[in-house]
Amino acid sequence: MSSFEKFLREIEKQWSQSKRKPKELVSFYRNFLKKESHHLRMEYALGSGGRAITYKRAELFRAVLTHMWTMALEQVYPQMALKEPAICLLAVGGFGRQELSPASDIDLLFLYDLKKESEQSIFELIHQILYFLWDIGLDVGHSTHQLDEIIAAANKDLQTKTALLDSDLICGSKVLWKKFQDVFEPSCITGKEKEFIEWRFEDLKEQHKKYGGTVLVQEPNIKWGCGGLRDYQNLFWIARVKEKIVQKEVIVKERWIDNKDWEKLKNAYDFLLRVREELHYREKRKFDLLTLGNQGKVANAFGYPQKDILGRVEEFMRQYYDHALQIYLIANSTAEAIAYQKKGFLSRSKAKKNIGSFTIEDHSLEVVNPEKLTENPILILRAFSFIQRWGLKIGTTLKMQIKHRLHLINYNFLRRKDVRNLIRLIFSRKGQVGEICRQMHEIGLLGRLFPEFAPLRCLVQHEFFHRYTADEHTLRALEVIDSLIGAKEAPYKQFATLFHQLQNPFILYLAILLHDTGRAASHKRHHEEQSAIHAMNVAKRLRLSSEELSLLVFLVDQHLLMSQIAARRNLEDEETILEFARIVMTQQRLDMLMLLTFADQEGTGESKNWSSWKNLLLWELYRQTSQALSNKEEFIIERRKSIEQIKEKTKERLSEKIDQEEVDAHFNNLPLRYFQTFSEESIAVHIETIHHFLEKQLDSHSNVLAPVVKWIDKPEFDYSEVIVVTWDRLGVFSRICGSFSIIGLSILSADINTRSDGIILDVFKVCTSKMEFASKEQYKDPFCKILEEVFLDESFDIASRIPKPGITVKKEIEGEFPTSISFDQDSSKNYTILDIQTPDKPALLYRISNALLELGIEIVSARIATEKGAALDTFYILNSSGQKVVKEEEIKSILKNIRKAIGI
Repeated sequence: MSSFEKFLREIEKQWSQSKRKPKELVSFYRNFLKKESHHLRMEYALGSGGRAITYKRAELFRAVLTHMWTMALEQVYPQMALKEPAICLLAVGGFGRQELSPASDIDLLFLYDLKKESEQSIFELIHQILYFLWDIGLDVGHSTHQLDEIIAAANKDLQTKTALLDSDLICGSKVLWKKFQDVFEPSCITGKEKEFIEWRFEDLKEQHKKYGGTVLVQEPNIKWGCGGLRDYQNLFWIARVKEKIVQKEVIVKERWIDNKDWEKLKNAYDFLLRVREELHYREKRKFDLLTLGNQGKVANAFGYPQKDILGRVEEFMRQYYDHALQIYLIANSTAEAIAYQKKGFLSRSKAKKNIGSFTIEDHSLEVVNPEKLTENPILILRAFSFIQRWGLKIGTTLKMQIKHRLHLINYNFLRRKDVRNLIRLIFSRKGQVGEICRQMHEIGLLGRLFPEFAPLRCLVQHEFFHRYTADEHTLRALEVIDSLIGAKEAPYKQFATLFHQLQNPFILYLAILLHDTGRAASHKRHHEEQSAIHAMNVAKRLRLSSEELSLLVFLVDQHLLMSQIAARRNLEDEETILEFARIVMTQQRLDMLMLLTFADQEGTGESKNWSSWKNLLLWELYRQTSQALSNKEEFIIERRKSIEQIKEKTKERLSEKIDQEEVDAHFNNLPLRYFQTFSEESIAVHIETIHHFLEKQLDSHSNVLAPVVKWIDKPEFDYSEVIVVTWDRLGVFSRICGSFSIIGLSILSADINTRSDGIILDVFKVCTSKMEFASKEQYKDPFCKILEEVFLDESFDIASRIPKPGITVKKEIEGEFPTSISFDQDSSKNYTILDIQTPDKPALLYRISNALLELGIEIVSARIATEKGAALDTFYILNSSGQKVVKEEEIKSILKNIRKAIGI
């Protein structure tokens, strides 16, 4: 007995036993569905497959609708025993495919014939059914058509046509259903195949682009994304239209797909349906985005055995990506084979060009005799060299034949000289490496050529900034470098010049491929260290020269260094530049590290985080380091040029505005660090702002404690500079930080300067939450108003005024945002550098600065960054005696206070 028959028999049995009246049907149906849906959920929890459970749910609703139909007919057509009405109820879309997830729409089509029935009776029946469905709380999509109307609608709208491909009779007139089937094929399919299939491919392409453009996105959409449910369904829509294949198994019988791939495809689809089942249960609505928060929940629900949540998420997502990749590769390549490789409307050009063991057909490389690949596996690598050289795609047959021979790419093969030479050739072609690596990776060849890279396949990255898995991130970073060829738009244009000057890109491409390979080794060890070991092994296997080996290992080992220094260190500090130059050693290394840094950051998929501010910092570090590498002595002299020189030039600038005594006071009351940090132009602006502050002290109508604010918009750099001048007192920095938070601005950097005469000069670079400059017109007045209140009212509660964020970090995923607090005593002679990485929270910077204030810790300067829910803050600090913080008890106290402040 089928599931449908069981459900229908159970409904009839319970209805007859209940002895209820027809008006009590709604309550009966609601209770029946609630009970049976609970049974289905229990079956799912006990491990029932995704396809099985969605099929049973569809059968449940078919049974309920069949019973409803019978009950409604008794009221509208009491004479139905004598004559079947000319109306039928069809399931369309997912319901027609007999696949319903917990929150799926129930799509119905009422098909009728007015020539044989009265309009009043038909619509009375339809309304009766719909009222039943609405009253029991179901989300129903429905349409009502005569036969000619639905045929016209299908030919007008391809979405409607697609839904009708999956239509199935639930109940009603079998004669009318047969008539629809007889008319639909010749009227809507025959002669219109080309239009439909081209649209299906284009629609799928648009959806893929919308949801990340790759299977390996960090938060995949399991329905619309690459390798999602739609890819699988699209295959069978195309098979139905092109080859008239209705039963899925026929696609195997007709050898469009082999048994092994068919099993992979079925298992993958079943897995995705199970994931969707869990998502719908969790969200209590139609929801197909596998968010970071939900990944942990689904992994727990699926019972992965790993001890920690990160391990469970990693294993679950690895399986998800593996299944999604199978759907993406098998379903789409099979769909293309069906559409393009049969004779007829979409057949491609048959022009061929033979190249040794290969042939080029319609811009794809195919193999003439597959056995040649077995006899001489070097042909596999040569095939990709041809594909790269001429900008081809790998043909479907060649792809399958190589996949079946990957075992030939073994240790002995990799040590052959001709193999090493071909690898060098492939990785030396400027602008062509990313795409060929992607094609090799899709079939598993890249991981065979570089076993160190293989574990990155589908590896989830538990970091703030990565939108993609580790392997996809690497491929995109390679493609970023490729895209520098001929780039004319910022920020690519600047980096394109460096890439153009690079004589041989082989080592750079290799470094990008290997830079994250250490991520798969261990969560405890810094991945760059393990990646460097992998780079060493690859260099030895490829027999690189000692110079190439040294350069490769350096780039891989230090691939994070440049971005970290640019974002989190004081670039005006001479020590910072000289230490970085010492590590880099040569201009060639600096150029290549600059390119690698850009590719690595762009390859995360978070391009919106590559702001003009970041670009400015990176290029400033590059410029100063280049100068130091070119001539260290000149660099030092330039950095330490006479303060008297600066003072005289500043006096000239301000001669008509400011008394020379005020200029002298400014230079006498600030340390050397300040004058090395700011340009002559900035120093002049600071003196003018202080002058304005002092003038207000003489104004009897002004409050002497109120700060003065100078606001300078810099839209070209995506930030605004805000200068705050006030008297030194307890908690100045934390109050200013809190004021920025209240008006919703983010702080990019902060320079804190205290003159010996008690005047505070703090300089902030701020931006909006969208990483845009904070316009003076919009933000200055609100900021000044809040700031004045904060300084004049000691009881002002800053934390309570800071707006709560719309989305908070969920506890389930806080493991992905680990808090790290570290002290760097080596990068600066004069200051201890405090680095804090933690999930961003309301008033976080205010809390941290207050925590340091309580211990008498002086914040000399700060570099603040908030990206994708993570706070990455660096503070240059001194203890209450004006010395570096080195004592163990001081460090313990700071750690305790900060942990308390940020809530860990």
